[in-house]
Amino acid sequence: MSRTLRPSAVAVATILLAACTAGQQPPPPADPSVLMAADRQFAADVAKSGSGAWVSWVADDGAQIVSGAGEVTGHDAIRELMAGLDDPSSTLTWEPLRADIAASGDLGWTTGTYVSEATAADGTKRRGEGRYVTIWRKQADGSWKVVMDLGNPTATKAGV
Repeated sequence: MSRTLRPSAVAVATILLAACTAGQQPPPPADPSVLMAADRQFAADVAKSGSGAWVSWVADDGAQIVSGAGEVTGHDAIRELMAGLDDPSSTLTWEPLRADIAASGDLGWTTGTYVSEATAADGTKRRGEGRYVTIWRKQADGSWKVVMDLGNPTATKAGV
């Protein structure tokens, strides 16, 4: 025995379905200023506490792309890579210039400029400048962590 819906049953089902979905609007786009603030706080923490602060901002599965070295993954490897941040004669500062967050609200990016400065044991000063891109992922607790970071040097000067 086959069952068929009467036209009135189909109409009622259609109206109910439309009523259930009519009030649902997509969530508003996430405000990218939260990533600008996160990136600025990341920079402030690193200026204060070095490589430990750097690693604290990196997600457990985060990575960095390093010119000449490829991809560096894992907190221990990244801490080793960024050990120069613990040298009081070295600094790394950066400023985000733009940010955006995907419509999903869970991924975003920042880009900006950075300056690194170091003084060698012989007193020679070195300055590097460049651009960076950082990809962020929203964590379960609502915070943002770095999942990928890469810098592109634009200028390096010795004896500055």
